Formats: sequence, C-alpha cells, structure tokens
Amino acid sequence: MSRINYLRISVTDRCNFRCRYCMPEGTKKFIPHSEILRYEEITEIVRVFTEFGIDSVRLTGGEPLVRKGIESLIVQIRELEEIRDISLTTNGFFLSEKVKSLKEHGLNRVNISIDTLEPEKFGFITGTGDTRTLSRVLHGLEKAIEEGLNPVKVNTVLIKGFNDKEIESFVKLSENYGVEVRFIELMPVGGKFFSRKNFISSTLIKKQIEKKFGKLIPVKTRGNGPAKSFIVEGTNAKLGFVSPISEHFCNSCNRVRLTSDGKLRLCLMSDKDIDLKSIIRNPSYRRPHLREVITEALLRKINIDGIRALENRGCLRKMFTIGG
Repeated sequence: MSRINYLRISVTDRCNFRCRYCMPEGTKKFIPHSEILRYEEITEIVRVFTEFGIDSVRLTGGEPLVRKGIESLIVQIRELEEIRDISLTTNGFFLSEKVKSLKEHGLNRVNISIDTLEPEKFGFITGTGDTRTLSRVLHGLEKAIEEGLNPVKVNTVLIKGFNDKEIESFVKLSENYGVEVRFIELMPVGGKFFSRKNFISSTLIKKQIEKKFGKLIPVKTRGNGPAKSFIVEGTNAKLGFVSPISEHFCNSCNRVRLTSDGKLRLCLMSDKDIDLKSIIRNPSYRRPHLREVITEALLRKINIDGIRALENRGCLRKMFTIGG
C-alpha cells in the first residue's frame, strides 16, 4: 500500500443535479444539517491527519458549491502549513460565479464532471432536463481556466450505449481547452444504474482512441493517484484513465475519505467506516483521542480487501453521500 497522503472530504450530500449513477431516482432524503460536520470540525480532523502525512485535500459533495461559505473552509485548511494542495470536484453549474472567490481564498485546482457533450443527453444524465445546463457548465470550465485553477481536469464516467460514441469529441475538448479529460469506469456504487450492460472498460476506449488518432503516449503526473495519463500522439490532447474495475489499484491507493456526516471511509468499496463525528463532538473531546482512533484506522486499511468487496457486492452507500 502506498503512503496515505490524500484526504477526500465530502462537505455536503446535497446537490442541484440528480445524476443517475450518483443519486438514484427517487432520492429525497438528505442528511439533516445538524448532522453535517461543521467547518471547524472538518479543519480539526484535517489538522490531526496532517500528523500522519496528509498533505493534499479534495473537497467534494454532493455538490460542494451548494454549501454556503465554502471559501471559509478553504481558508481554514490553507492555514495548516502541512497542506500543499487543495482541490475541488464540482458539477460546474455554479463555478463561473464562484471561481474567482475560490481562487482568491486558496483553492489550487478543480475537476469538473462532464459526462456528455450533447445538451439533451446532459440534461438527461444530470436529471435537470434542461438543454441549457451544459453551456453553463462549459462556461464554468472556461472561467476556471481563465482564473488559473490549473490543472483543470474534466471527469467523464464511461457509460456503454450512452457516451462511448463521444470519445472523439472529448479528445477534441481536451485539445481545444487545454484540459485533461479523465475517463472513469462506471462503478457499482449504491444504486441500480450500474449493470454489466452499462459497463465499458478503459481498455476498449484506449483502443478506440488509438484507432482514430494514433498512439497513446504515457506521461508522468504529480502524485500517485489512480489515474494513468497519456498524450494523444500528434495532438495536444491529454487523457487520463481511472480503471477501478478492469485494473484494480488497491496496492497503490494513497487516500482515505471523510463523509459529510463525519464517517471515515478507508476504502470506497468497503462499508466499514469509523465515526469521527461522535468523537469530535464529545464534550470531553481531546485531540490525542482522535489521533489514537485515526492511528488504529490507518492500520486497519492495510487489511481491507477492496477487490473482494467490489466483487461481492460493491458499495451499498450512495455515491452522493460519500463524495467519490
């Protein structure tokens, strides 16, 4: 197992989209606001995690930009001298109006989720039903580039029969905007949307790209995350592939996750989590106790078999409650 240096933090389970693989149809119940971690609580947890080598933090949701005052959390985390990188994953809907403030308050970079470049299909997959939604998200992408939240990346979940015929368009998006498009295999997480008929492997998409454009040339990227990055030969397009199903990467996993309701998840596919909120909200809270619990948790991570959990049943908790 790699050194754990990356903490993903879900700041809310709420979202203005209803993406079909993330927030299944019919979802109406959300975590009560009182049960969501306060910014000060999140910062305290991050502070303790820095003692274990955490130096990179990613804010996720739900949609993190629907939570008020997200900039204040960025400022608090930025004040921790051990943290060298703060990033954010967003659906991009509110990005154009928030990006300048996010940058000024200390955000380093951003990933934007875009699963299709066709307006009607985008309205369908996001649950908005609005053909104008895509243009607003693309505007947010442009503003993020203008403000220098680099490297700006686009996250695209591969869905067979839905967007696998748009690969050429995504390659051109990468080239035209100068962003890395990361193709992510659809995962069996918390809903009925995933099935074998929806799944398409990164390997097939790579073959499709090489047949159309030419060789994919591997490039090194910062950190040791799950994405494998390539330059498309003869173009300026940069593509990443995240392949949890076809290319298990448990041995190189460098991350843990904190859910918005204060659960520490050591593996996305394992529903065994640790309640940190009950510790930090205890009137007799002391930092050494939290440090002890985190120490024991990280030791447990070594023994978690994410591959077996994936093959047995996948993750039962809905993706929007975890943060991906």
